[in-house]
Amino acid sequence: MEKIISVIPNLCEGKNKELIDDIAEGLRSIKGLVLLDISMDSTRNRTVFAFTGKVEAIFNGGFLLYERALKDIDMRTHKGEYPRIGALDVFPFVPIKDATIEESVDLSVKFAEEVAERFNIPIYLFAESSRFPIRKDIDHIRECEYEGLESRLKDSRWRPDLGPDKFNSDFGATIIGARHPLVSFKVHFDTIKIDLVKKVCREIQYSSGGLSHVKSHAGKAPESGLGEMTVSISNHSVTSPFKVIELIKVMAGRYSLKITDVEMIGMIPEQVFIDAALHYMQISEFKSSRILEKSIKEHF
Repeated sequence: MEKIISVIPNLCEGKNKELIDDIAEGLRSIKGLVLLDISMDSTRNRTVFAFTGKVEAIFNGGFLLYERALKDIDMRTHKGEYPRIGALDVFPFVPIKDATIEESVDLSVKFAEEVAERFNIPIYLFAESSRFPIRKDIDHIRECEYEGLESRLKDSRWRPDLGPDKFNSDFGATIIGARHPLVSFKVHFDTIKIDLVKKVCREIQYSSGGLSHVKSHAGKAPESGLGEMTVSISNHSVTSPFKVIELIKVMAGRYSLKITDVEMIGMIPEQVFIDAALHYMQISEFKSSRILEKSIKEHF
């Protein structure tokens, strides 16, 4: 069976649909590239792409995105409810099927080296590709955000792994690396009190004593002004999304908040929904081979 590695680049543009549609058309025109998903988010002013294919196709798709980010996005005017340091903020490589994280790391580093050579931009390696322990967690890299990047680049401890250490005011910097599959979603609340949503964030995220592998960020929906939180889980086999949702409900209840709905971001592993169904339906000793569609695929 052919190995499958996916990439999930995050572009700092979530409002200009015409631009995103044009970029998507460019990606679809690349031979051997399979565009899996596009998730635009106006609140975060960010679009998450997901695509896979042959290595050459993946690399060409990435080069196209960096070309467009450099040409069409000016970070000096960018605003959004999410940490970021550059126009193409992060470019993760993720093993999906019959591929190892080590193979993903090798690809990510090779890609980063080519991006540095082609586009001459500062590059930080993160997650499993990181060269320094503090850069393994992307939050440490993004801590300065774009607004503090120029100052950080002058600090010898934060010199980029690849590319120049000079500040590019239009683009900023980019983060490239390999990581395990990530589950991301937004939780919407029935309140305009963002300070209360921030309290719920602190209760659930690992960095402040919450669940392992969980990060969260509070914001507000631009259309309604209501509070929302973005949640990411870096290892869903250890911390299931349904556990996170249940804890959010409990902690939100402390502040008289209610969840109005949950919005998934990007692609989601099938097992996440199977685990949730097994939990809420209280099914015991269940085997995935009993799922009709799985059985059919195995026999035909």
